[in-house]
Formats: sequence, structure tokens, C-alpha cells
Amino acid sequence: MAGHGRDEWAGAVGDRWLTHIDRYESMIAQIGETAIARAAFQPGESVVDIGCGGGPTSLAIARIVGPEGRVHGVDVAPQLVATAQRRAEEAGLSHVRFTTADAQTATPDDAPFDRLFSRFGVMFFDDSDAAFANMRRWLKPGGRIDFACWASPEKNPWMGLVGAAIAQHVTMPPRDLAAPGPFRFHDPEATRAMLDRAGYNAIDIIPHEAEQSLGGQGATIEDAADFLMASMDVDALLGDEAPTRSATVRAAIKDVLTPFVRNGTVWMQGAVWLVSARG
Repeated sequence: MAGHGRDEWAGAVGDRWLTHIDRYESMIAQIGETAIARAAFQPGESVVDIGCGGGPTSLAIARIVGPEGRVHGVDVAPQLVATAQRRAEEAGLSHVRFTTADAQTATPDDAPFDRLFSRFGVMFFDDSDAAFANMRRWLKPGGRIDFACWASPEKNPWMGLVGAAIAQHVTMPPRDLAAPGPFRFHDPEATRAMLDRAGYNAIDIIPHEAEQSLGGQGATIEDAADFLMASMDVDALLGDEAPTRSATVRAAIKDVLTPFVRNGTVWMQGAVWLVSARG
């Protein structure tokens, strides 16, 4: 799939995420929980959550660090930041705040932090080297960064198989894994080299695989197909042909998903890298 950069997330891509936020967040919740557990946050720590989206990981971390700690969520999508702020207020978590900003160039006014964290929020920078060097300056000396990023499309059939099925009927944008996008850090050795260039040390990268409920917890195959059609913006790719060809593409998606249905829900393997390093 084509990559998404800052402008897309601040606009149409962020709007799509917000429209389907419960499905997106439910689908990747387990990965976020695993990444947070590996980070082993401690009470009283200060943490910035990069690419925080609607804020579920920020709120989870805030509960761990407690009121003596602080959490600052940063994202380029103002509509998602507004959702995160509302959720924090509803949860009564006054020690978490959210800001619309580009982590590649900005510096939070409450830096430095003990920790940096991201669940799928660091793969979309225009210049990864510059972004990670900038974020390292947010850390206290010896502070730690933890993030989760997708492994290759081949290890993620929710994208690899489904994308191939759609591509049989739709002219897809070229997939450039080196461009800003979900699979930017699919190669762990390239990621290690990037972090080294940006000044990090004690770099540790481990694989993690787990089944995901496609379309979120409790989603049927019909729900999953609708979710994929919307999240991959298939009708926009079809253009004027959408009214006549949309049903054909949706049927092709369902055909691919059918072998993965268990107890009424589509379960597909997800593969990620869990990365940690010191600043």
C-alpha cells in the first residue's frame, strides 16, 4: 500500500481512523498491551506517547505511572488528539495531556522525559533519522524508548493476502516499504542502523506474533469486509467504477477471509517488532 505522511494523517487518513476508531483500536489492543508490558513503566515516571491517536495507550500508561507521574500524548492528527483529550477528561486522568505536533521537528514544552513510547506511531515520518534524533533530545540522559512497528506484509496476512485480493480488481498505488507507511521498519537490521545513526544505544529488537480479530473484537466476516473496504479506501481507488465494481471487490475480500473465520470472527496472524533503546 502507499505510505501515509503527516498531511494525510492530519486529514483524510486521520478522519478514516476516527470513523472506525473502535475497530482499529480493538484490532491492535493486544499488541499495545504487550508493548506496554515490555516497557515496564514505573510509578512516577514521565512518558511521552508518540503518535498517540485516540489515546488508549496514553491512558493505560497514565494509570501505571500514577498521579505522581505524567504522560504527554503527541500526534499530528488534531481530530484524534481532541478525542484523546476528551477520553482523558472522562476518565478523570488529570496527569495526562495531549498536543497536536509533529515529533520530527517539535519539542514538547514539558521535556525532558524519562521514557518515550509508541504503538505504530513512528513509521510515518518524512525523515526517520531526523525524527528519532529529535525525539532523543526529549529524553533525560539514559532515558529509554520503546515502540512497536509492523513486520513485513508477508508476515501480516491481514494486509498481504487482502491487499493482493484487492489488487486483482483495483489499480493499487505502488507499495514502497521504505516510504512513510505501516511497514517502514519491517527490516529490523535497517531499524537498528537507523537508531544507531540517531544516537541511541542498547538497542534491542524482538519479534512478537499474535492473532488479531480483523475488524475488532466480535466483528463478523461481513463487518471485517466492510472495515477493510473503508480502511483501504477502496471506493476512492475505484473512482467512477465504484457503484458497479465495489461489490465484486468486497466479495473477493470475503473469499480471502473465509478460511480464517473461527466462531464467527475473522482471526488473522499479526507480526510486529518490539523495539527498545536508550538515549
